[in-house]
Amino acid sequence: MGRVLTMNAGEICLESHLDMDALPALAQALRNALAEKAPLLLDGSQVKSIDGAALQLLVAAARSAQQAGSSFRWRQPSPALEKAVGLLGLSNDLELGVDKE
Repeated sequence: MGRVLTMNAGEICLESHLDMDALPALAQALRNALAEKAPLLLDGSQVKSIDGAALQLLVAAARSAQQAGSSFRWRQPSPALEKAVGLLGLSNDLELGVDKE
């Protein structure tokens, strides 16, 4: 299993399988990035599967970034990530399709 890797201020590379086992590391990486008050950029290119709890965590992070007046953007969301977000109707909540790099 991979790990969540913070690449630089506010930039997080998501691991390939975001399930309950991955949540503690993802939550910590998101907390750290949000504490820096830097724009949050998530690299979703490696995501092959994601569960509902991980999506809830990402929605919470997106809302926290927005409330703090910071941006929340995606870099290369994978087809699996886009499909999961779309199936649950979270495209607007996760700003997927908006400001993708």
